[in-house]
Amino acid sequence: MFRHLPWAKDGLSALLRLILAIGLMEGVRSGYFAGFLPFYAPEHLHLGPAVFTLAYTLHQLAENLSKGFGGLLAERVGFGLMVGLAALVGLFALLLTPLAQAGWALWGLGLLWGLGMSALYPGLMTYTSRIARPGREARALSFTLTLVMPWVGIGLVGVGQVAAKDPKTAHALLLLAQGLALLLALSLLRFRIPIPAQSRERYPLGRLLLFLPAAFGQTFAPALVSLFLLRYAKEALGLEPIALGGLLLLGGGLAFLLLPFTGRAVDRRGYRAALMGGLFLLGAVMGRIPLALGVLELALLALLAGLGFSLFLPGWNGFLAKNLPQENRGAIWGSLMTVEGLGVALGPAVGGVLWEAFGPKAPFFAGSSVFLALSLFYAFALRRPGWK
Repeated sequence: MFRHLPWAKDGLSALLRLILAIGLMEGVRSGYFAGFLPFYAPEHLHLGPAVFTLAYTLHQLAENLSKGFGGLLAERVGFGLMVGLAALVGLFALLLTPLAQAGWALWGLGLLWGLGMSALYPGLMTYTSRIARPGREARALSFTLTLVMPWVGIGLVGVGQVAAKDPKTAHALLLLAQGLALLLALSLLRFRIPIPAQSRERYPLGRLLLFLPAAFGQTFAPALVSLFLLRYAKEALGLEPIALGGLLLLGGGLAFLLLPFTGRAVDRRGYRAALMGGLFLLGAVMGRIPLALGVLELALLALLAGLGFSLFLPGWNGFLAKNLPQENRGAIWGSLMTVEGLGVALGPAVGGVLWEAFGPKAPFFAGSSVFLALSLFYAFALRRPGWK
């Protein structure tokens, strides 16, 4: 079995514990902010939606703006220690939530929690890249992400269902899950990311600028429509939320099924074609959605989007794994994640302006243009021999 995995056997035990611990923390976070607080805060804390949604915004800003520093700490101080700190801070925030009877208290907890989680993803991706089998880097990084991210939906749906009936039981469930994450983190307390020998060859720092367009654009483009996708689907396309969820599941399921094959293709033939092709397909789908003629065409577009994402994800991860410098990789990866976070933060605001100025189709066409422009950009930027 180990022969077919993209990670080295020696580092697999620590990786699986990290994935489970970080997955649990992600599930708790999404369940807390999106599933628990909307029911608990108005009734028990007497705080309105403006207050608890701002707590989430501050939490995200704190995490994303400090990911560069968090990645540096993950490598220099010890990743196991930072994971343990993140789990402890999250548990602390959950325990103090019933006492947060004022907006500033809930905002402070959100900020502190976000700072605590800032080292998780830069450290996880850096460690994954270090224990990936030679020639399987794209698959290793892509599978690591796909094993963590479903916990976001599990936490949101699971905690939301419980909180709608009994918020106090949901709070106990969150404490239990965060406690399990802390126990896993304690088993990793002395764990450190292996650091390769320092290279004598000077890394061309100007090369890092070529990572920024995709880092920003890949999150900015979908964020343009993220906050009013449900409304657009219902008003313009005639889709109920459950039908939209089915389409998203269709595309996401295909992407997950294709990932072993597209990841292998990237590892064997290079990331350039997959990166450009994935961006092109995502742009084409996003531009066609406002012009779709029915549910069957939307289902076809969902499948094409799944194919595009299954190409883009390993293409992007392969691009990073092959070209990011080994020295201070965690800090550099964290800085790129900060740029991705800015795309998430700015996209909805720009999408809202475009909606009001040019109509509901405008954000889709703008997002499509971003994806297509990125595909064209990398078609030219990666032609040089040094990128092959």
